[in-house]
Amino acid sequence: MSQTLVPNGIAVNFGFQSTSSDYGITDSGAILKGWLLQSADYETGADKEDIRALQGDIVARNWYDLHQKANLRLFISAAGRAAAIAATTLASLTPGTIISITHCASHPDLVATNWEVVGSAKIAGDITKSAEVTLPMEKRSGITAVQPA
Repeated sequence: MSQTLVPNGIAVNFGFQSTSSDYGITDSGAILKGWLLQSADYETGADKEDIRALQGDIVARNWYDLHQKANLRLFISAAGRAAAIAATTLASLTPGTIISITHCASHPDLVATNWEVVGSAKIAGDITKSAEVTLPMEKRSGITAVQPA
């Protein structure tokens, strides 16, 4: 039985809202299709150069390579159990894969056309848990697509 969220008190952004049947997140390549978004953490990042005076004190700082990092955790789901088992694969989540997130109602900062899978995506599960994917990603303005051959 599905329950409708009835928030009381001061308004907060709680959980993940879905649009239609997107389970909280939509990507244009349908790589994340049907997976239920469980958690998202994201942050900004940059590289920096410190400029020091003769005594070693920092007197200026240059910031460059502004970017964002994100980690998503999603439960794997599909139309039936056999399809969910077949969807339990990392084949489309290799490092360097570009993911274009087109909609995330609860976290609009995740909407971007150039998220790049970095590091190691992983699937975890045990006897008392559903299979879940952890997906590390970065977004840099200069990387927007796979290089042409």
